[in-house]
Amino acid sequence: MPNNSLQGLYKIFKVSGKILFFFLLIFSISTTKAQNYPEYDELTVDVSIPKLGSMEIPIAIKDQKAYIGVKPLLDLLKLKINKSSDGKVLTGYIINPEDDFVINSQTLEIKRGEQVFQLSKKDFIITPTTFYLHSDFFDKVFSLDTQFNFRSLNIKLDTELELPVIKQQRLERMRTNLNYVQGVSEPDTIIKRNYPFFRAGMIDWGVITTQQTNGLNDNRFNLGFGTMLAGGETNVRLNYSTNVPFTSRNQFYQWRYVDNSNTLFKQVTAGKIFTRATSSLFAPVVGVQFTNTPVLNRKSFGSYTLSDFTEPRWTVELYVNNVLIDYTEADASGFYSFEVPLVYGNTSVDLRFFGPYGEERTEKRNINIPYNFVPRNELEYTLSAGIVEDRENRKFSRFNLNYGLSNSITFGGGVEYLSDVLSGKVMPFINTSARITSNILFSGEYTYGVKAEGLLSYRNPRSFQLDLNYINYDKDQTAINFNYLEERKITLSSPIRTKFFNAFSRFSVNQIILPYTEFTTAEMLLTGVLFGVSTNLTTYGLFNERAKQPTVYSALSQTYRLPHQILFSPRLQYEYSSAEFTNLALEFERPFIKRGFINLGYENNFRSNAHTFEVGLRYAFDFAQTSITSRIGNRNSSFVQAAQGSLLYDSNNNQFLTNRRTSVGKAGLAIYPYLDLNSNGIKDEMEPGVAGVQLKNKSGYLTYNDDETVIRITDLQPYRDFMIEVEPKSLDNIAWRVENPKIAVETIPNQFQAINIPIIILGEVSGYVYFKDGNHVQGQGRIIVNILDENGTLVKSILTEGDGYFNYLGLKPGMYKAVIDPGQLKTLGYKAQPVEKEFNIEVTKFGDIVDDIEFTLEEIQ
Repeated sequence: MPNNSLQGLYKIFKVSGKILFFFLLIFSISTTKAQNYPEYDELTVDVSIPKLGSMEIPIAIKDQKAYIGVKPLLDLLKLKINKSSDGKVLTGYIINPEDDFVINSQTLEIKRGEQVFQLSKKDFIITPTTFYLHSDFFDKVFSLDTQFNFRSLNIKLDTELELPVIKQQRLERMRTNLNYVQGVSEPDTIIKRNYPFFRAGMIDWGVITTQQTNGLNDNRFNLGFGTMLAGGETNVRLNYSTNVPFTSRNQFYQWRYVDNSNTLFKQVTAGKIFTRATSSLFAPVVGVQFTNTPVLNRKSFGSYTLSDFTEPRWTVELYVNNVLIDYTEADASGFYSFEVPLVYGNTSVDLRFFGPYGEERTEKRNINIPYNFVPRNELEYTLSAGIVEDRENRKFSRFNLNYGLSNSITFGGGVEYLSDVLSGKVMPFINTSARITSNILFSGEYTYGVKAEGLLSYRNPRSFQLDLNYINYDKDQTAINFNYLEERKITLSSPIRTKFFNAFSRFSVNQIILPYTEFTTAEMLLTGVLFGVSTNLTTYGLFNERAKQPTVYSALSQTYRLPHQILFSPRLQYEYSSAEFTNLALEFERPFIKRGFINLGYENNFRSNAHTFEVGLRYAFDFAQTSITSRIGNRNSSFVQAAQGSLLYDSNNNQFLTNRRTSVGKAGLAIYPYLDLNSNGIKDEMEPGVAGVQLKNKSGYLTYNDDETVIRITDLQPYRDFMIEVEPKSLDNIAWRVENPKIAVETIPNQFQAINIPIIILGEVSGYVYFKDGNHVQGQGRIIVNILDENGTLVKSILTEGDGYFNYLGLKPGMYKAVIDPGQLKTLGYKAQPVEKEFNIEVTKFGDIVDDIEFTLEEIQ
């Protein structure tokens, strides 16, 4: 038994000795081989630069010291640097050409201007591709503080210099921001609009029923149709009420053809037309209108304060030349204010009103801005002719012409005709607009036999605005349906900014001179948010020489945000002449479920002793906005039910969609992202849609179909250059890419434009570049690998990493070949084996990968 144990131990020691000898042999061999490796390691690290971010540069590590590639870093910072043919001398300058430098490894010195820095052979490393310099010299020589962290393999760079790369990015950001403000953006792809002869589009509908205890019941229905007919936008809105006869006067129908590229007729309109008539027209005009004024906005030259009243807390949208510019919510009294941008060309301003209960006023309030500037040396005209839809069917026409003498002065004139004007059916007129200084504007117009008017406006940089308006009417004129002789108006408006609140103030006085009397009205308005409470205080005054005393009263309106999302809105009116409160109104509102609101209200008119209680509920479905309101009072009680929505037809795939907002006259886009398997840019039948693609756009309302392969954008303004921006990060596969992520398209009303977005599938190529020195082979960094397509065109140049590895993702399917850059081989005195390597990127859904490309470099003997 002991002998067996000894024999076992002997065998164990014998085997262990062999194993130990084997490991010692391997260690000795590896040590011998390690002696052939260079004394430094090359690798790529991140350099963090303030205001720029992180980027990669090559470094060398030797004796726990960092050596940074001089040319790669200065190239990254956009500093001028050149390298000699043998790579041993570097020259360049820091920002200013007079601030030059020379790094000379042969004389062991660095010169920057008059300064000289001595080098030792331990301060730099020269490889076949890169000149590395000890990191301490970057602060001394170039004023670049480089701090290398061995643990994170990161370089933190700090400097007080305004580096060219940072300056360049700052200028690019400024240009980008300026383009954003001016609405300018450079698209990758431009899709021109088409003019279909016929295409069905949108339908709006609405129902309002009213029942009253002491009045007539009323049922109102409206139906709107929006189509494309003969290449033009066609809108029809029908209105029916059980208490009003169905007549053409109460309906709206219009056909409009828009082509901003046409020099003679940019807009042609038929049907109900909007005129800038001087005469009093109390009925719509049916006729035709021609103009060469473009729909698109031009350069803005100033602003004009526009303010008025509507219902409390209604949303008001501002349209300039049929383009949505801004929107706001009226305050507790219904007051709203806009800064209307004045643009070159005809400034047509429309206001549209939307109530908190889903109400939408179909009428548009057209406001004629008195300033009409045309760009220098441009001529614009508008010709309108038609029949006034009144009992007499009066004939109306108007022609006006404007010419830009300069960008600051526009002169114009024209003639207006109305068949029943006794004082003169033909009314010629002249007008002018002048920008006297950057903050003083003047507008004047004279219509023969009717009136002469002028407006002077001053606005300082702090938004204080003074408007002086004077109109003198011809005493014998009958074109305007009132007997005014003169009209004088002065308006002062200014914001009030303090530490505690911001408010808007307006004071106006309007005087009307009649043949036997005169009226003067004054208004003082203060509105803003005071300690978190929306407050409006308005004082009115009416002065008439025939009245014994003036009528002066004030109205105070506020909105409080109470706990539990409750809005409390009190309104109180006080009359100074009778020294009493004349009206009180209280309203509470709170959200209900997710899309609903419930409100309770009380109103008391003390003078007429009429009080009313109100209960309302409104809810927004996906397909409609609905509301129910009950008003119970001591004089009359009423019950109102309302619903409205729209139906949208997508002719691209014959689908119907619903919307709780109006859609007639608005534009829509149907976006189809798809996998472009054959990379031809055309959607073929076998190419599938891509789900989950997201857009950066914030305009319009985005919806997706069930499988999320179709993106629809609705509620867009027509005739506007709309930019579609794809979010590249939303693609599920790293091999998928949108080649042109910015697509510009001119929106068309009453239809969904189909926009195909091809997503190309990219292949990946990778491999190694080795350097052979005798029997020793190791990876070689900083070598340029060129990828050429089948026609020999350079597709991409790839720089190998420190271990010789290279990689590139971005090749379309097809035949390619990889070659080492011939120019670099000649400079280094190397040859490559093989000379070139052919490979094929195949068509696959998730991208092909070729990872067996290898080159071996040798020095030419």
